[in-house]
Amino acid sequence: MRPSFLRRYSHWLLPFLAAATVLVIGARLITVGVTERSRELHRAAQTAVVSHARLIDAQLLTLLDQARRDADQVPATGIAATSAPAVSGKPDTGAFWMSSAGTVVAGSTGTPEVAGAIAQEWAGADGAARGGGGALFGPVRYGSQWLVAARAQVPARAGESQASAAYWTVSYVSLDALLQRADFGSLVKEGYDFQLSQPDPLARVPRVFLSSRAAPLEQPSLATVFAPPAVAGTPGRAFLTLAVRPKSGWYPARELSGEIGLLALLAWALAFGAYDLTHSLKRTQSVLATTRERLHDANERLAGEIEQRENLQKSFEHARYHDAFTGLPNRRYFMDQLDRTLRDLRRRRRRRIAIALIDIERLRLISDTLGHTAGDELLLQAAQRCAAALVGTEHVLARFGVSQLAVLASEVDSPAAAQALADRLQQARQEPFELRQHRLSITSRVGFTCLESGVQRAEDALREADLALSVAKQQQSQRAVAYVAGMGGAAVSLVSLEADLHVALDRREFRLLYQPIVDLRAQRAVGVEALLRWWHPVEGLLTPDRFLAIAEESGVIVPVTRWIITRVCRLAAEWRTRLPQGDDFYISVNLSAAVLRAPGLSEYVAQALAEAHLPAHTLKFELSEGGLISNVTTARAVLDAFHDMGIELMLDDFGTGYSSLSYLQLFPFDYVKVDRPFVSRTGSERANQAITSAILQMASNLGLRAVAEIVETQAAAQTLMQMGCEYGQGYFFSPPVEAEEAFRQLRSAGGFQAQTAGQEHEPLPEDSPTVMLPAGMIIESRITDTESDAEHSAG
Repeated sequence: MRPSFLRRYSHWLLPFLAAATVLVIGARLITVGVTERSRELHRAAQTAVVSHARLIDAQLLTLLDQARRDADQVPATGIAATSAPAVSGKPDTGAFWMSSAGTVVAGSTGTPEVAGAIAQEWAGADGAARGGGGALFGPVRYGSQWLVAARAQVPARAGESQASAAYWTVSYVSLDALLQRADFGSLVKEGYDFQLSQPDPLARVPRVFLSSRAAPLEQPSLATVFAPPAVAGTPGRAFLTLAVRPKSGWYPARELSGEIGLLALLAWALAFGAYDLTHSLKRTQSVLATTRERLHDANERLAGEIEQRENLQKSFEHARYHDAFTGLPNRRYFMDQLDRTLRDLRRRRRRRIAIALIDIERLRLISDTLGHTAGDELLLQAAQRCAAALVGTEHVLARFGVSQLAVLASEVDSPAAAQALADRLQQARQEPFELRQHRLSITSRVGFTCLESGVQRAEDALREADLALSVAKQQQSQRAVAYVAGMGGAAVSLVSLEADLHVALDRREFRLLYQPIVDLRAQRAVGVEALLRWWHPVEGLLTPDRFLAIAEESGVIVPVTRWIITRVCRLAAEWRTRLPQGDDFYISVNLSAAVLRAPGLSEYVAQALAEAHLPAHTLKFELSEGGLISNVTTARAVLDAFHDMGIELMLDDFGTGYSSLSYLQLFPFDYVKVDRPFVSRTGSERANQAITSAILQMASNLGLRAVAEIVETQAAAQTLMQMGCEYGQGYFFSPPVEAEEAFRQLRSAGGFQAQTAGQEHEPLPEDSPTVMLPAGMIIESRITDTESDAEHSAG
């Protein structure tokens, strides 16, 4: 049986041996490579976890040293004569005095409730947890955060009893703030998952305080953070345990699967070849020609597979360095070329290069309205125009971002030539674009830098162009902006301003002014619009373009808007008690897109009205087109909820957007605010009046009431009234004023007296034009009749 079996399957023996040999050798090589890679990842992870554990340990020691210093600073008169311990001034730290019984005996520099909670937790802890003459405690949960505290015993002074010295000074800090000071966020940048926990000897399950993943980490690298010893010379106890693990795991699955697939393909190819060879050798000479023909066919198939593989490799390379939608070179390709060009510049192979960034404004809006492929088509057309402007110049043109193009000019003669090149790129978008039966005019901003030495890294050179682009976005001029040395300081100032903005509400730096809305026929104020200002403690009164976009992007606008709603409801309730019975008014508040997306907005408004015992019709909300277009479904649900509550809605800046008519049908608006009814856009006053009249007539036919904004002359007010406009708002009637002055105008029954340019109603010392916040609120300051339409257009 065995000899016959071997003869029957002898032609498979060589293919099996070849495949097995390749699989064994390949598996061994793959195993060695994967094991070595895993070891490298373990070594790197252990280094990272030990480094960050040391940083956390240093912060804990600093906290304990602070508590000990505060204890040593107690005067001989005792705790009663001692003020609260000094802290660093950060909003997430604090310190207080505490008795040995766990009672707070002196005022704290943080939140009193936090001090009480820490003292209570410490008094209930066992002796091992509390420590001796100085110890760490925690983390302790307070609300939604974890707190770490350090306690140090006040030393007994000469002449004091032992009982009088039974006091402790406690310094505490939130765990998030402590980790931030320890540069804990760099773990994520380094590509690690992490888990911060504390050993729990009773539960035998560690308490997890912070984790990047819901599930426990598998085979992590661990490091223990030891609490500083309470007594010198004694070992510290294990306080926290830090575990890290690479996000991609210890084994590179992607590389492993690719190598296994290649190995399987190679084994199959060798087995197939061996089988074909064995089968061919057993044929007779009579079929030799047929065998040779089959071998020729096999070679052709192999050549085709090789060619297909080469084509596929080229496709992969193209996809790696080119944008999938537009076919333009991508950011990776651009950075590689920039790095090579900088090396040539350092070697004096080139004299001067220029880098330009082109940002196409409102591209995201076009993508959202016409489709994302339409945005890609528009970007491709813009790139084609830029390429035409760069004819004759050695350059690289790439898609650098969602709405950005990047240009690298490898050789420019002078900075003036670089400026001229950037201006040509700026002018390339002047002609309208034909896109899907739409004729679109777009705006773009260009920032560039000109380099004459190659000492910069690619990232530094690109940063200069990016700073110039940021400055170009803030300017009214359409000219391309070149990088200068002072622009870096402006970026640092912007970061500082964003940090101050996060605490401005807690420091009560925001204030509200009110601008009356007037019934044009009755000549009396029927409502006011709440306007926001920020009085910065260092820079003074800031213009809106300095902080409003930051507030929108950082999310600060949500708590600020809620503060405005609460403040306005309380003020309206007070005014209603002071006005004669039967007199009615309303206060309007602007809402932004970020506020509309925030959960629980309608519930918060209902609660604010209920607490102020205020009827819903006293509060109105104003929304601009930009606040609605970002998320129509969410905005409609929120506005319907407001309308059901009895709150009326205003569409702000009506007549400036191309899709406002559709919003009048989609959303339950009651008012429209006509933007600048007599500002010349066409050069013809008659045409402007005809447009305004048509807008007012259309609003009336739709059953909407119209409010004309920025009315500055008596002639404008009279013309609006003749056109059928019911309400007006602007400096002709009153500038933004304080609450008491706005109440006086609401209470006045003798007709509204227009304000003259010489009257002073603005309580703040600086002037600025009217500006519409991207966050949906308005900040206005005093202007005069001599200001130009260009200044008004800043709003």
